[in-house]
Parts: sequence; structure tokens; C-alpha cells
Amino acid sequence: MKATVLRALFMWLVLFIILQPIFTYIDYLLDLQVKANTSYITQKAATEGMVTASMRSEVVSNLKAIGFPEASIEITSSTETVQERKQRIDVYITAPRVNMFPYNFSAVTQPTHYYGHGSIMSEYLD
Repeated sequence: MKATVLRALFMWLVLFIILQPIFTYIDYLLDLQVKANTSYITQKAATEGMVTASMRSEVVSNLKAIGFPEASIEITSSTETVQERKQRIDVYITAPRVNMFPYNFSAVTQPTHYYGHGSIMSEYLD
């Protein structure tokens, strides 16, 4: 009986050791998607001179498709008006980070949000 209990506890430890790199990779891919969508909306905003509502909805639908809740995705921009050519446009995207790690092995707390920042010069021509 004692050996069976020890084996069962050992199997959970082995399972955590095997799954930890997989969870880390999934976390990395989600972070990469937020940063890629930030770059995408930033490049599109350059030609329009600002971040439009259609751009926001497109990025929100992209992030919603991979599992982020729609209501918690925040897309902000440094400006709400059209920027003339050679003016800087900053775009920020934050999305909630899912806690996939069963145990934190370090004293440092994990971030609670994925964060993307992009900046570009406006290419808007009147």
C-alpha cells in the first residue's frame, strides 16, 4: 500500500515536470501573438494616421480567436486624432495572462498581463 501511494505521488511530480515546458511554450506563443498584433495594428495605423475602430475590432477578433476574452483586451493609442506625416504614433495592447503554472519555483511573481507596444511615424497624406 505504501509503495502504491508513493508511486501515485511520484507520478504527479513527473507529470508536472513534463508539462512545465509545454505550459511555458504556450505562454510564450500567447505573448508573441499579442506583440505580433501590436506590430500589425501599428503598421496599419501609419497609413491612416491613427488607430481606427475597424483596426481595433480586427485585432480584438484576432486575439479573441486564440482564446483571450474580448472584454478584457485593451487597445490604446497615443492619439485620438489624425496625425500628420512625420508625427509619432504609439499603440499599446494589453491582454490578461492566464496562470498556467501549477507552482511558482521562484520568489518573483509572474506578470498578470501580456503587453505589446509599437511606435511608428505617421505616413498619412491628406
